[in-house]
Amino acid sequence: MAELARGTVLDRPWGRTLGALAIRGLTGQINVISDGKVYQVGFHGGAVCGAHSPLASDSAVRIALTGSLLSSTQVADIVRHQQANPQRDEIELIMELARLAPEQSMRLRRRSIAQRAARTFSLERADFVVEDHITVRFVPGSELDIRSVIYLGARQFLSESRLNGELGQLGGWFQLKPELDEYLPQYGFGEAEQPVLEALSRGAGLAEIEQPEIEQRMARAVVYALVSCGQCNVEAAPRAAARKAPTPRPVASTTSAPPRQRPGDTSRQPSPNRRADTEADPPAGRSKSTTQVPPRRVVAHTPQTAEVELLIRQRLALLDAGADHYALLGLPREATSAHIQKAYFALARQLHPDRLQAVGIVDDNREAQRLFAQVNTAFAVLGNDKKREAYTDVLDRGGEAAVRDEQNAAEQMAERILEAEEAFRKGEAALRRDAIPLAIKELERAMALNPDESDYQALLTWAKFCATPDKASIGAATRKTLGGIINAFPGSVTGRFYLGRVDRMLGRDKEALRWFEEVLEMEPGHSEATAEVRVLQSRLGGDKGGGGGLFGRLKR
Repeated sequence: MAELARGTVLDRPWGRTLGALAIRGLTGQINVISDGKVYQVGFHGGAVCGAHSPLASDSAVRIALTGSLLSSTQVADIVRHQQANPQRDEIELIMELARLAPEQSMRLRRRSIAQRAARTFSLERADFVVEDHITVRFVPGSELDIRSVIYLGARQFLSESRLNGELGQLGGWFQLKPELDEYLPQYGFGEAEQPVLEALSRGAGLAEIEQPEIEQRMARAVVYALVSCGQCNVEAAPRAAARKAPTPRPVASTTSAPPRQRPGDTSRQPSPNRRADTEADPPAGRSKSTTQVPPRRVVAHTPQTAEVELLIRQRLALLDAGADHYALLGLPREATSAHIQKAYFALARQLHPDRLQAVGIVDDNREAQRLFAQVNTAFAVLGNDKKREAYTDVLDRGGEAAVRDEQNAAEQMAERILEAEEAFRKGEAALRRDAIPLAIKELERAMALNPDESDYQALLTWAKFCATPDKASIGAATRKTLGGIINAFPGSVTGRFYLGRVDRMLGRDKEALRWFEEVLEMEPGHSEATAEVRVLQSRLGGDKGGGGGLFGRLKR
């Protein structure tokens, strides 16, 4: 084990630091320490092979819940199993308990690695140490390209001030290197990033890229990731804008197959064949710009000019009103693939820059260009069966805003469930220390956060019973409450166990023995129930008086 390097996250743009480790083909680990917490990113041959974050928001169960792989009712059970088996692989445990398919499990593992690695971009003050060995869990086949991690980190986790400041360090004018277009898929870019890539293919400064139709944060993150990985030619200062931009060269599709690495190529990630399973959240809906822009200029007046002008105005009105892809192309949802293709090509012929030039329209404010980009996006989605199915499902659920609301609700629910489980564990620990008032306080907090969890209800009922000096006065009510829990949740081991303890303390030994034996029927390794059965059978005289249950049979 050897230390290879050390420094701070502010020594240079963090994306450059991570990119340099990948370019070197590192097999080892970078440990980032911030406020006493350790974040870790493992590399194998330059690919990101594992990551650790101490934050609950980066736990696999949280990521699985927000990704709709788990239901909220499964979370508490999974967290409990994790705490009981801390050495178990978290993803394997989720796969087993939630019955995920192998491909779902691997996708969850990749997404977890990506989020934890990208989380390091959020650390404003931190030291790092690079070592030549890996301690994070590494499952072969789950490796990620560093490019996708850097883009995710810049897009979601890097603060606005640092993103702007580090971009300033990287340069002022950027142009994609033509020979590296084939490597764009490694970043995980989608349709939203295409206008930025087209601008960079011509060469542009940030001011030229950040048009009203392009989300500023996304645009800056794209530039940051590309420059960090050496995929752009860079000049220190912005160039003066040309009067007329040249026709853009084609930008490689970001959905094509990953390329192979060329030996000795230091501008590329050493293992670019790894999947980028880390789709960033979609950008928020475009808001109208308050900046006044000059209208399109018409330098010729012909019937064709008027026709194209009317088409642009009508479709821009639809676009600004939030029309979906079907409406933008003028199609019903039940349109066939042939109809979609026909509608797209009819629009594309009218909106193509060459067509505008031919009919005498000068697109000074780039509104026609914006419309053309959205038409291309609509066709890219509706022209692909899988993407169309997913997009239509989003529309059926109320649109992107409704889906974001669902995701936010799921995230908030996950937060409550995890917080409730933490309060429950604190309540358990307080009971073991005989700090009963504190236990009741924590268990009531757990119940308030997750009132449908039977274990919380049962333990709170037991704690309140323990807190009452006159047990007989509340015995009947306590037994009724625990019995109600068992009726409502027939599989409740905790409800049976504490009902057994209440019965024992009330002198109802035979009833108590029956409840403890039921616990052992359901959970044979329950050590506390085993001890209770031994005591009660000894008190009742062996198997006489009701000791013929599971424990008695096991003894024989």
